[in-house]
Amino acid sequence: MTEHSCDVVVVGAGLSGLTAARLLHEQDISVAVVEASGRVGGRALTLENAETGVASDQGASLCVPAQTTLWQLLKDVGMEVWQLAPAQSVYVTEDGVWRFTPTSLPTWNPLVRLDHYNVFSTMDKLANQIPPEEPWEASSAQEWDSSTMEDFFNRTVWFKSVRRIADAFVRVLACAEPEDVSMLWFLWLVRQTGGGRWATLVNPAAAGAGQFRVRGGMQHLCKVMAEQLGDKVTLNCPINKVESMEDGVLVTGSTDSWKAKAVVLAVPPPCYSKMVLTPPLPESVHHITMGHVYRCTLYYRNNFWGNGVLLYADYADCPFVHGNDDTIPENKYPAFTGFITGRKAKEATQMTKEQRKEAFCKCLAKAFSSEEAFEPLDYVEKNWNEEEFIGGGFYGFCAPAVLTSNNICGRCDPAGRVFLAGTESATQGYGLLEGAVWAGKRAAQQVIEAIAQADSSHPGDTQE
Repeated sequence: MTEHSCDVVVVGAGLSGLTAARLLHEQDISVAVVEASGRVGGRALTLENAETGVASDQGASLCVPAQTTLWQLLKDVGMEVWQLAPAQSVYVTEDGVWRFTPTSLPTWNPLVRLDHYNVFSTMDKLANQIPPEEPWEASSAQEWDSSTMEDFFNRTVWFKSVRRIADAFVRVLACAEPEDVSMLWFLWLVRQTGGGRWATLVNPAAAGAGQFRVRGGMQHLCKVMAEQLGDKVTLNCPINKVESMEDGVLVTGSTDSWKAKAVVLAVPPPCYSKMVLTPPLPESVHHITMGHVYRCTLYYRNNFWGNGVLLYADYADCPFVHGNDDTIPENKYPAFTGFITGRKAKEATQMTKEQRKEAFCKCLAKAFSSEEAFEPLDYVEKNWNEEEFIGGGFYGFCAPAVLTSNNICGRCDPAGRVFLAGTESATQGYGLLEGAVWAGKRAAQQVIEAIAQADSSHPGDTQE
């Protein structure tokens, strides 16, 4: 066991942990970043295939200028971005295929349109009653946290077609089923991610704001940040124990240990149970559940679906919930990416990779009336629930009765030694890359203040 000393240990080399480490390093605070896996990036993963000349983001990938914290980091690190083509949506059901724009619905029925507007505007209205920093303080917190989104939709939605869209909204955002998700948590998520219409089939904001990708893939951002930290990043070292002591904290990994003044935990919730923490975190944090998701990409010789297309699929023998044109300018071949989420993702584990590929091809053939869909050049997929040190995707959700018993979002322990980062600790941009950067920045600021206070109380104590 190799022993080290530093001011701060950051556990986790995802975007949140690297953001915290970068800010601490800029303040001349000695930092060590310790990552359990063999790569940096966490839920940002870019796969490269030298034979086909393509790169594929199989994790988080999108950014928009409205995500100001992430956008500023991209500028500071010097990342190049490129804008996606304006989106046209395709909606596929057993009854047929509908094409529409972000400002329209695939129906002529005014009552269905009214129902759609009512359910999503009601979500927005209720979400705005939730304090972002302390959702458990909402006046109806206990009532909403004892209900699921299924309960809410049962009370609110009139038409079956709108109910299908509402259920899909939960599956897209939470990678979980409406009956599994706390109503309070989901409304809190909706408030942070831009409102009920932000990710629905009707999304006026998407028509004008635009979405962007990082050139070279989102993991490239994390790699550059890690390179800037140099030998301060240690890979392949799972942390087993974090002990708060009178004069600091002892962080013990599989091969090394660190004595420091503070530790930042920038890991997904399942990783908390892989560590012995003294004192322990509240029991409720162990009940934050990761969503279930496959991200799958097909490469073709030609783009037969059109630039910027969004796909929503909802019929019995199709495991895919949604997808999008994933063609990257520097890639040799165009690509389309689909997502299997929630219950369908669990069921997809019983399929072979070839069966998932065939189902994806069938979905594209049905959506775009093209036999070319059955002739892909390559297929890659990522089941995020197989990631040992992540445990699911794309982020954790709360079942009923969890959020109101977990009053620590972004808080540190009473001794001021352990601080939380990671997108699940964010109260702005929860679950998004924006939330990861925001939480890392907040944790760094908390650590800086705590160290300054401790140093002023004990001016003779310094870490060598």
